[in-house]
Amino acid sequence: MLTRFLLVCSIVCAQLALSDGKLLANEMSQMERYSSQGVMPPIVTQDSTPRSFLGVDDDIMVVKGDGYLGTKPQDASRYPIVLLHGFLGWDKVFFLDYFYHIRKALEADGFTVFTPQVNPVASIETRAQQLAPLLDRIFAQTGAKKINIIAHSMGGLDARYLIAHGYGDRIASLTTVGTPHHGTPVADLIFGVFGQKNPLFKAFEFIVAGVIGMGSIKPSELNLRENLYNLSKDYMEDYFNLYYLNNPGIYYQSYAGVSSLTGIKTGDILDVLLMPFMPAFKYGNRSDGLVEIESAKWGRFRGIVSADHVNLIGQLFGKTSSRFDHSKFYKKIAWELVDMGY
Repeated sequence: MLTRFLLVCSIVCAQLALSDGKLLANEMSQMERYSSQGVMPPIVTQDSTPRSFLGVDDDIMVVKGDGYLGTKPQDASRYPIVLLHGFLGWDKVFFLDYFYHIRKALEADGFTVFTPQVNPVASIETRAQQLAPLLDRIFAQTGAKKINIIAHSMGGLDARYLIAHGYGDRIASLTTVGTPHHGTPVADLIFGVFGQKNPLFKAFEFIVAGVIGMGSIKPSELNLRENLYNLSKDYMEDYFNLYYLNNPGIYYQSYAGVSSLTGIKTGDILDVLLMPFMPAFKYGNRSDGLVEIESAKWGRFRGIVSADHVNLIGQLFGKTSSRFDHSKFYKKIAWELVDMGY
C-alpha cells in the first residue's frame, strides 16, 4: 500500500531529505516573519474568472451547508460522474474508500456516481484498457450517452489515453485533480535512489497485490518500473503529450494542490509520508508533495487548493492540517458542471 512504499522510500531518502536544509530554513524564517506580522499570504488562484475555493483562506468564499447545493436532487447532472483513482489506487479496501466519503456526498446531492477500479500499479495503457469495459458497463447500466470524469492523479492520464482510443464521443468532460500531466520528478528520484531494476520493486508489487488486491491481483500483473516511467517528465513531455491531445468535443479543466513542510504560504503542512520526496523538487517549485502545480495544469486551469496529494481525496480519514474540505470541493466541481450543462 502507499503507506508501506513511502516508509521504505523514507528510509533510503532520509539523508537526502535532511540535506535539503535550505528549503526548511527559508520556510522557517518566513514563518517567524509572518507570525510577527500576524498575517498569512493567500493562495493565488489562476483562472480567467476569479473562483472561490473551499477551506483555503478567509478571503476565499466557502460553500456552506451540508445539504445538496442545487434546488433539488433531480437538478443534478444529466451525465453520470465517474471517479478515477490514481497510482496505488483502489475502490474500497476493507472500510476505506479511495475517494474518502466523496461518492456518498455526491450521491446525497442526487448525482449518479461510479468508482471503477483498475490495476493499482501498471502502465497507463494497461490501466486504460482495463477501464474501457468498466465504462461500457456503466453506459449499459445507466443508458447514458456520455459521462463526466473526475480523476485524481494518474487517473487523469488513463482518461486521456482512453479518450484518444475511441471514447472521445462518450466523455462530456474531464476534470483532473493533482494529475501529473507533465510528469513528476518523484519518479526520477526513485529511479535515482533505487535504480530501475531493484528487487525491492518486486517486493513492493507483492505487498500491493496482498493489501490492495486482497488476492484478486497477482504480483505478476503489476509493474512498478513501467508505472513510474510513465509518470516521468521525459515520458510525458517527449511522448505522451505529443500523441494524446485534447479532443475538441470535450471540456477539460484541472486543479492543483499545494503544501509545504511548514504550511507557510500554503496553509497545509505536508503529510510526513510525503516529506522524503521533497528533494525531488527544485527550490521554489510549489507542489502537493508528488505533483508540481505547473504539471497539474491541463485544459482550463481552475486554480490551487490548500491540500497535499493525499488530502486531495480526503486521505487519511478526512484529516488535514488546512481548512480544505474535500467533500465540498468535489460537490462544487459537480455542481459547476451542472451549471455548464454537463
